[in-house]
Amino acid sequence: MKTMQYIAGAMTLAALALAGCGVTNNHDKVIKDAVSNRVFLYQTPGGGDATLQIVRSNGYFGGGCSAQIMVDDKFAAQLETGEQVSLYLPSGEHVVSLQNSGACHKPGSKASVNTTLAAGESAVVEVNKWGSSLSLAKR
Repeated sequence: MKTMQYIAGAMTLAALALAGCGVTNNHDKVIKDAVSNRVFLYQTPGGGDATLQIVRSNGYFGGGCSAQIMVDDKFAAQLETGEQVSLYLPSGEHVVSLQNSGACHKPGSKASVNTTLAAGESAVVEVNKWGSSLSLAKR
């Protein structure tokens, strides 16, 4: 009798666990702005500035990995999965790089892209969900 109760309990737990798999949510679809306490530089637009939007892909994987965004070797922002930030940079050449922190941190790992922006121009840099690579989006 006890064996039947254990089996019934295990089947109930399995059914409840599987029921959660059918629930849909927007976790993998919604990109939100990074919270202000993790954005440090280039927040106020000025005359002659360009806009650089940095978007980190969303996903369940990479949740313990923070992406530290550097612009010209200055720590500008920290992004978690599914976050974005707009930075207002002076026109000209810039090096955007990232360093991992958290669970994905590997000493010496650093990805970067170079971009040249004119006044009033916009560009998008994409960070993968793990926070380990950068790419300049096609304009």
